[in-house]
Amino acid sequence: MSSAVIQTFCDLVWLSPQCTETVCEALPGCEEYIKDNEGKQALIWLLGVHGMQVPNAPYVLEEFVDNVKMETSATVKLELLTAMVRLFVTRPAECQDTLGRLLHYAIEEELDMVVRDRGLLYYRLLQQGVEQVKQIVCGPRSDPSLGVISGQANEAVNAWAKDFNTLIPVYGQEHWNRMMAQKESSFGNQLLAINSEMDSTPEHGEDSGLVRLESSAQLSPEQFEEYWTCLEDAKVVTVDWHKNPCPEAIQAAFQTVHIQSIAISRAGAHPWKAYLFARNETGSLFLTELFIDTGRKSLQITVKQKNTSEELLHSFTTVVGSVIQTLGETEDLENALLATQEQHCPH
Repeated sequence: MSSAVIQTFCDLVWLSPQCTETVCEALPGCEEYIKDNEGKQALIWLLGVHGMQVPNAPYVLEEFVDNVKMETSATVKLELLTAMVRLFVTRPAECQDTLGRLLHYAIEEELDMVVRDRGLLYYRLLQQGVEQVKQIVCGPRSDPSLGVISGQANEAVNAWAKDFNTLIPVYGQEHWNRMMAQKESSFGNQLLAINSEMDSTPEHGEDSGLVRLESSAQLSPEQFEEYWTCLEDAKVVTVDWHKNPCPEAIQAAFQTVHIQSIAISRAGAHPWKAYLFARNETGSLFLTELFIDTGRKSLQITVKQKNTSEELLHSFTTVVGSVIQTLGETEDLENALLATQEQHCPH
């Protein structure tokens, strides 16, 4: 187990105390792998603060005390003194002899005056009684400002910590609300543009091939995967794309035109993918993959169709193109769709 893991354990139990039991179960035996000073400090701190939940904590610290004369780091010695005093308060019988030897070394033999003064401080503090030691040495085991975290292990963090994974602590709540209002207004205009474009589509007869998508179409991930595997590509279009994809915006935009999402990559994923589906009123099924390669700044749209119809396919890809063009302001999308449509049209 590397030093970095132990240091991360310290942050984890400090910020998420519900993880303490799991962390303590992983500590026995890890002292054999820790060689650097930062790792030693982290491990010693964990054993001092949470030693009640680590059965061999007094004996691990005893090994550090036995080798304290060879320890060159003053910070490790200071951490060891504090940890031994803390653990002595909760497990006195197992720590009394070890703490006595450590204090004797710190006061009588240690050459570093900071370490020696810390040893004298704890020696005199112990003379005042255990209750005084508890008040001064045994402070909080986790960040007091994060008390709401306790007991929430079974819930998603953003379900009860509304500011989690946001920039509210940076901007402040008021400024953040203004930024979000502006963003929602801009996105609302995009959706209105999509609806307006769809509503302005000329009316066609029933035989014109105009796709009319079901608003409540359903498809399980297993069914999607089965169809996607067996169906051939009906159309593949690649266009320029210069924006970072926003999963929420893309999902909402497609839902506006009754195209549902089955799976969408998280924001910042490279490459970024989204899988969509739609079903029209006559039962034709359309499956779509959006593949954004941020390195090449391109968006590849792959459409597969069950119950093949060139006219319906053309109408569906026009709908998809309208959404993508509005979201990404992709100027060459219409030309790309027209070019591929000409390639698929019978001569």
